Amino acid sequence: MKEKTFLIGFLMVLILGFNAFAAGTAEKIGNLLAESYKKGEYSGALIVARGEKIIYRGAIGLAQREWTVPNTAATRFRINSITKQFTALLIMRLVEEGKISLDGRISDYLPDFPKATGEKVTVKNLLMNASGLPLLEDIAFYRTADPRFADPGYVIKNYLSGGLISEPGARFNYNNGDFIILGAIIERVSGKSFRQVLEEKILKPLGMKNTGLVESQAVIENLADGYVFRDDKFYREPFFSIENYGAAGAMYSTLDDMFLWNKALIGNKLLSKESTAKMFTPAPELGFVGLGSWVYDLKLKDGKTYKIIERQGGIGGFSSLNLFAPEAELSVIFLGNVGTETLFRTYAGQGLSYQVISAAVED
Repeated sequence: MKEKTFLIGFLMVLILGFNAFAAGTAEKIGNLLAESYKKGEYSGALIVARGEKIIYRGAIGLAQREWTVPNTAATRFRINSITKQFTALLIMRLVEEGKISLDGRISDYLPDFPKATGEKVTVKNLLMNASGLPLLEDIAFYRTADPRFADPGYVIKNYLSGGLISEPGARFNYNNGDFIILGAIIERVSGKSFRQVLEEKILKPLGMKNTGLVESQAVIENLADGYVFRDDKFYREPFFSIENYGAAGAMYSTLDDMFLWNKALIGNKLLSKESTAKMFTPAPELGFVGLGSWVYDLKLKDGKTYKIIERQGGIGGFSSLNLFAPEAELSVIFLGNVGTETLFRTYAGQGLSYQVISAAVED
C-alpha cells in the first residue's frame, strides 16, 4: 500500500512539474506578445502547438479600435499571401489528378495567353515566383474598387501579357501576378470558380468553417480591421480592394482553422506524401523557395536545427505568418491586424516569430 501511495505521489509530481513547465512556456510567449504590442509591432492572435498539444492559444490588441473590440483566438483575420499556400495545394491536386503538369506551359491551359511568353513559362515557374513575367506593382491596381480588376482574365490581359523581364526559372521575382495566373488555370481546368474549388477541395473536407475569400463590400462577421502604427499611435490602414488579389492573397481565416490546415499538410491529408514532398522542396538558387512556400533549415536557441516551412502574408494593416516544422510536428501561426516586419525575419534568427518558435521548442 505504501509503495502504491508513493508511486501515485511520484506521478503527481511529474504531472505537476510538466504542467508547470508548459505553463511557464505559455507565460513566456504571452510576455513576448505583450512586449511586442507595447512597441506597436504586433496586434493579433497566435497559436503554438506540437502535434495535437496546444502550447499557447491567445490574442492581444484590438480587432476594432473605434469600439474597443478586443482580438480573440476566434477573430477572423485576412491572411494575405498565405493564400498562395492554398493555391499551390490546389494546383498539386490537379497534378495528382493528371489534369495539369508542373512542366506544362501557361499556353497549354490558357490558350488566349500571348504565346510569345505563354509557351515559355511553366506552372512550376509560376509556383516559385520565377516566371519572368511583368511584375504586378501598380498600387492603383490594388486600390481600385472597379469589379473588372477582380477578374483574372482582365488582369492577365491588361497587366501580365507583356514581354519577359527575365528568363523563366532564372531568377526569383516576387509577383502576385504569377498566382493570379495560377488561379485562372485552376478555374479553366476545373470549369469552376476559384472560390468553389477552394471550398470543395480544402475548406469543406477539413471543416474550415471560418475561412473564405474577402469581398470589400461584404459584411464578414468577426473580421478584424487593419491598422498601421506610427508616431506611437495606431491608425487605420489605407484602403485595399482585397478581392483584386484573388488566388494571390484574398483569403481570411482564424487560428483554429489554420491549425487544421497545418495538421492536414503535416499529415498528408490532402496530398500524397510524394506530392507534399515536391511542394516543400526548396530551390537554394532561388532563395530557398518551394511551391508556394519557403523551406529552409533554422538553428534555434535549443541548439538544434529544424526544417522550417514558412509562408508570410502582409497587406496594409494585416500581417500573417504560418510556420511549421514537420519533423517536430510544430505549428506556429500568427494572424495579425497591424502592419509589421517583426514576423518576417525568422530565417535570420530575429524578430517576434523567432523568439516564439525558440520558446516553443523548449516545451
